Amino acid sequence: MVVDKLIFNSSMPRSGSELIQVILSQNPKIYASATSPLLEYKFAARSQHSLPEVKAQDSNLMERAFLSMCQGMAIGYYSTITDRPIIIDKNRGWSHYLEWVNLWNPKPKIICMVRYLRGIMCSMEKIYRKNKHKINGPDSPHTMQNMTVEERVNHWLNSQPVGLALRRTLDLFQRGVSDNICFVRYEDLCNQPHTVMKHIYEYIEEEYFQHSFDTITKTVHEDDSHHGPYGSHKIKEKLSRYKEGEWEDVLNKNISQKVVESNIWYYDTFYG
Repeated sequence: MVVDKLIFNSSMPRSGSELIQVILSQNPKIYASATSPLLEYKFAARSQHSLPEVKAQDSNLMERAFLSMCQGMAIGYYSTITDRPIIIDKNRGWSHYLEWVNLWNPKPKIICMVRYLRGIMCSMEKIYRKNKHKINGPDSPHTMQNMTVEERVNHWLNSQPVGLALRRTLDLFQRGVSDNICFVRYEDLCNQPHTVMKHIYEYIEEEYFQHSFDTITKTVHEDDSHHGPYGSHKIKEKLSRYKEGEWEDVLNKNISQKVVESNIWYYDTFYG
């Protein structure tokens, strides 16, 4: 199998990254991955640069060899997974390392799903309420159950995964590389799927494929239990229109407004 094109999905949490992957996978030419370890594999290899076997050789030569290995690693990784020529690898970290990716995959194409922050917080809170009896780690019951809804929202906005993703997204604009990324609003995908998909195909420079939005079936499966409670990748079998104000029943108007006011740059950038 020859990988003709490697594309990346590096999206905001709870913003439809899995949904867009499943839809794109309907195209027989495209393999859209589950959450991928490819980026971590590359960093694991990079960590070995301190070995004497590497340091003893010409540093420029070793750097070029490493970049070549990064390219070959992607091809080798997917050669046993799929025979489809177009790969869309999903990992939230890709956009943060865009300049480095460009060294071994020139002019990378990166799709980034975004969503109303109030919608993201609503999704997080719903998952918390459903799973609070079994959440471990920083969101464990003894740290979260004594918080108010507003305190939990503030916690998520300033920690992983949402807070980190927010800072990295802002950093893209401050670094001046945001024009290289295809930002897709989750709400637009729900309400205008054909228009959004045509835009994505124009961006990745591929012939448009007629997708079905009434029969959405996952073909790539992963065990969500390894991603924690907020890593659920369940999707509905039929795309439904976005419900305006979905967050009000969960967050209330006061909290929702504070989410907007504390991240006005995000709303000005994507919803202004």
